[in-house]
Amino acid sequence: MAGGNQVFGVRKTTEKQYQYMECRERRKGWKALAGILAAAVLGGCVGGSPTFPVTPHSRAGTVTKPVSFAILEDYDKGQDLREVARDFSRFRELGILQWRGSFGWDDYEPSPGRYDFDWLEKFVALADSMGISLRPYLGYTPAWAARGGQDDHAWNDPPRSEQDWVRFTGAIAGRLRPYRSIVSYEIYNEENTALWWEGSGEEYAQVLRDGADAIRRADPDVQIFLGGMVWPDLEWLEHACESGRAPFEVLPFHAYPETWTPDSITVENYLGPGFRGGFVSEADRLCGRKPIWINETGFATTPGKSEKDQAEWWARAIATFLAEPRVEQIGIYEIKDQPLGTEVIGDTPNYYLGLIRRDGTPKLAFETIRLLVRLFQGDSTTVADPLLRVRVAAGSAGQLHHHLFIRPDGRQLVFVWDKWGSPTVELTLPAPAGAITAYAVDGRGSPWKNIKGNTIRGIALQRGAVRIFLAEGR
Repeated sequence: MAGGNQVFGVRKTTEKQYQYMECRERRKGWKALAGILAAAVLGGCVGGSPTFPVTPHSRAGTVTKPVSFAILEDYDKGQDLREVARDFSRFRELGILQWRGSFGWDDYEPSPGRYDFDWLEKFVALADSMGISLRPYLGYTPAWAARGGQDDHAWNDPPRSEQDWVRFTGAIAGRLRPYRSIVSYEIYNEENTALWWEGSGEEYAQVLRDGADAIRRADPDVQIFLGGMVWPDLEWLEHACESGRAPFEVLPFHAYPETWTPDSITVENYLGPGFRGGFVSEADRLCGRKPIWINETGFATTPGKSEKDQAEWWARAIATFLAEPRVEQIGIYEIKDQPLGTEVIGDTPNYYLGLIRRDGTPKLAFETIRLLVRLFQGDSTTVADPLLRVRVAAGSAGQLHHHLFIRPDGRQLVFVWDKWGSPTVELTLPAPAGAITAYAVDGRGSPWKNIKGNTIRGIALQRGAVRIFLAEGR
């Protein structure tokens, strides 16, 4: 859960996850999105731009959409820019050129009308020089501007005066407009829980509208994002949107299954059938059709959870979340573990979410992410689960999961795993394949020779371990 150096408990956030699951169950009966439209010629997208359309494909049940990735890390004002540059170099090693993190109002307007942008401009100029796009969220109300709330913190309070907020958002957007790396601004973060926003939905909606207007006046070229919600929250959208319109271009939410959720909530059931038929369709009705991003997600290697667990989690999570037709970006939290004893927002897992250990060496998941970013790299991806046939050839399946993605060049990317069983399976692809490479979560690939026609044979699954195959086109 991205944030600066504030401290609080996480109990209510976990309660939000329970609420989400209860809400999801109530919505199970809602109808799915209707119809499959004609195929379209795809083009004009670079790096998963949110303006690229999600296109229902002529082959029933498939959808072509942009896919992109971002990496998260928060930097305090005044942090050593040499350390930031090392992190940016790590981003580039992963193949990820988008960053998300906070620009704190309390940092950059420490007293009314006195802005302190010197370090921030150096940070943004560094991103310019290293080819990193920046997608900051604006939040953390300074004490002098806070209305006051029920806890002892000011940073999660609504502003006392909207004019203070308008002045700040316009000032920061205007100051940073010359820098090409700034591509969007997000309005607050995880605001649909009182831990992060001690105001009402109506108050947030006002802050969202006023901030969006001020930013657009100062820099008309940037995008505006709704603050990433803790979970897909339709009730919150009823405040943020009005009459099918919204003051933002992208609708993001966060997902931490298996870190900040009850044991019964996993990657595989976190969204569930009610997401597509309930949340997505209703969000379209409330806000107009917007790109949907999971712009913050991760898995903590807390004591008792291994780096192998984290790597497998990332393979399962990216395959599962990107198989949702409307999810277009995954925000990876975070690049490195936090030093023990550092103040963080949240509890123990916040110290263990990184892809890099505290000593600067990469965890196994660093290689997993590098592999997956490379495999999904490109203008678009077709989600084609209905076209993949899976047969259990030996043993018994426990909870079998499989996803097929077709790349723009015709390559077929397959993920398969069994949560509880260890069967041997066969995968029949929809199109003839050339060479097939099997990948492990450490990024290493090896030729797969057991093939007959379009069928990949003899895949012996181990409980919870993801097998990844890339079939070249003929």
